[in-house]
Amino acid sequence: MTMFGACARAQTVTTDVPTPSEPRPPLWEAGVAVGGGRVSDYPGSNQSHLRAIALPMLIYRGPILRIENGGIGSRFVHTPTWDFELTGTAAFNARNDDARAGMPGLDYLFGIGPQWVYKGWLTPAGGPSLHLKWHALMSTNFKRIDQRGYSISPELRWHFADVGRIASAPVALTLSVQPTWASAPLQRYFYEVKPSEATPTRAAYAVRAGYLGTDLGASIDHRLARNLSWFAGAQIMSLRGTANEASPLMRSRLNVNVGAGLVWTPWRSDATAPD
Repeated sequence: MTMFGACARAQTVTTDVPTPSEPRPPLWEAGVAVGGGRVSDYPGSNQSHLRAIALPMLIYRGPILRIENGGIGSRFVHTPTWDFELTGTAAFNARNDDARAGMPGLDYLFGIGPQWVYKGWLTPAGGPSLHLKWHALMSTNFKRIDQRGYSISPELRWHFADVGRIASAPVALTLSVQPTWASAPLQRYFYEVKPSEATPTRAAYAVRAGYLGTDLGASIDHRLARNLSWFAGAQIMSLRGTANEASPLMRSRLNVNVGAGLVWTPWRSDATAPD
């Protein structure tokens, strides 16, 4: 879980099955999200660093354009059981990893692509949903943008709308499991060692496309007030059996990321979301 993803997910997790007693949320909310945590440098790194981020926060729940629930997307299909969306993803850079000493650092990574969401199992109390994601990936140092291939990630997510109460407000819990497969350019970005970069302790290595790893995630969200909420989460990534497990840059087969933060949205519309 990068802090980018954690801040986005904390915008509010909805089930798309509102209870009759609850009013519809506002069409838009605006404010700021701040978060911090310890995040692995890259999948398979044996180093992690403390990261902090503050982002302007916009939540928009239009009939097609949606900015919420961990992504910015366009919802082209919306039925009681299926959504088809365009969503985004992002991750931090890595500049000070010992395994990559003498190699180019890793830039900020971001991606965009379609997502099919099956929500036929959801109820007002929550339940599982299936998210089938494909992302075209790019990296940037804010001076240039480079193509990094694509990833395919089927995610099974369980949402529980009320696992406890704090100050009479429900605490929501989300659990997820997500295996990921990646093309050769993304695998090369993380794990390739060119002959010119080889050292006595880091052999040259040519990558191949395939399985990248599996994420197991857990997060909680709680609304402290009408315009203030907090979140916390943890992600464990298993890299055993991956396509490039033999790379000398694969220093750990298990990564653990943790983070927490606040979301403050003092501005909101009088109009409510269409659904």
